[in-house]
Amino acid sequence: MFGLSKEEILLLLEKVELADSQKNAIADIFHLNNMRIEQQLAFIIHLVIDERERNIANNTYLN
Repeated sequence: MFGLSKEEILLLLEKVELADSQKNAIADIFHLNNMRIEQQLAFIIHLVIDERERNIANNTYLN
């Protein structure tokens, strides 16, 4: 369910026999987890790009 909005998650839960409040709670949890995962991935990508730039700068300086 990565990358889905809360509304998309709720649509997936329509067929499940739960109370609306339970569906909302589940959708909130999944959506918040998705946002955390996206933030962590963005941070990791930023670190990788920084490391590559440092390596390129060091290699350029050494050569």
